[in-house]
Amino acid sequence: MSQEKLADLAGISQGKVSKIENGKANPEVATLRALCAALDLEIVLVPRRISGDVQRMVDRHMNRNSITPGPVMSVRDELFIPDDVD
Repeated sequence: MSQEKLADLAGISQGKVSKIENGKANPEVATLRALCAALDLEIVLVPRRISGDVQRMVDRHMNRNSITPGPVMSVRDELFIPDDVD
């Protein structure tokens, strides 16, 4: 998708899209929401204490065709969140 098309869908300027894409802007949450809506995405906040676990889950999902499938697990088994980590 072109920057111009994304900007049009998000209701922001193409220049702003360019600056965000090139790391030269720190967009506001409203801008991020508009971009996500235009791209049919959502923003998900993940607590730092489990960010490594979540990243591994995403990595496994993205590489699912290259990994030998294991037993079916529930979401509860897949995501373990410790009660208290010191």
